Amino acid sequence: MSDAATYCDGRGWACAPLLDATGNERLAAIGGWLSEKPLTIALIILVAWICNRILRRLIQRSGDRMMVKADQIGEAMPNRFRREESAGRAAARGEAISTVARSIATSVVVLGAAAAILSELGVSLAALLASAGVIGIALGFGAQNLVRDMLAGWFIVVEDRYGVGDTIDAGAPAVGVVERITLRSTRLRDINGIVWHVDNGEVVRVGNKTQNWSRAVIDVVVTPQTDVDLACRLLEQVGLELRDDPQWAPHLADDPPNVLGVYSMDPTGVTLRVHQDTMPSSQFVVEREYRRRVLAAFEAAGIVQTSLTQMTLLGQHASAPDPTTVAEDPAP
Repeated sequence: MSDAATYCDGRGWACAPLLDATGNERLAAIGGWLSEKPLTIALIILVAWICNRILRRLIQRSGDRMMVKADQIGEAMPNRFRREESAGRAAARGEAISTVARSIATSVVVLGAAAAILSELGVSLAALLASAGVIGIALGFGAQNLVRDMLAGWFIVVEDRYGVGDTIDAGAPAVGVVERITLRSTRLRDINGIVWHVDNGEVVRVGNKTQNWSRAVIDVVVTPQTDVDLACRLLEQVGLELRDDPQWAPHLADDPPNVLGVYSMDPTGVTLRVHQDTMPSSQFVVEREYRRRVLAAFEAAGIVQTSLTQMTLLGQHASAPDPTTVAEDPAP
């Protein structure tokens, strides 16, 4: 027994029983090693798997709580937008944050488990970390922009600066509809169909044209002789008729059109401006339909809209000499 205890010292708990049972030192050594290293490694893997599952479950529950209701959007926003906008957008934001957080948690658990396994196998972590530190310093200089982009992407998602489907201005000429967002970059497509890939760290300022709600801005230019009050009443009437149209009502906010009246004036004409709040991304189609109806309403009322192009051309013709005309001296 003393010989078995001496031989199996530090060789695992199964070594001594196997040596006593078989008398085979080699078999006892193998059994002792299997009872020590692999079992410990398996236990480390099991604990890591359980921790990962618990963390992912907690993160998922936190993400579910982030899917807030629409009443948490600013009170200055129209009620209809608070009802309809929040659910889908908050759900998308919560899912994106949960996905990133789960990936980070899994990476941390895997790295911790790998370090424990290497330590169990007798690998010097100090030497490994020293080597990794030198390599990390070398890679750090080249990865500065990558880290900056990923941090910026994280805050873009968390702060909900913009999301997929939003029309944003990320700095000319990168203006268009967001198609995809990652921690690394944002992909958007402009009105000409060009796809722009913008590094998140390069987005110093961004204008979101469609977050929560949008606004159609309609400018109408009439002649200085036009009855402005009549024109404004027609502009408001067109807006109310547009709201009563079942085809266009879903595109509009609850608020009626805001006819601002005379926005600017000069010798060529008077500019009237109308604001109409719309659903996100609907401002462009609403502007086109509003102008079409205004044109018909003004034509029926006999209101003439100015043609700046025609006025400019007439002015050019009036001032430019006819090249075919030969000047003659007046008769004495």
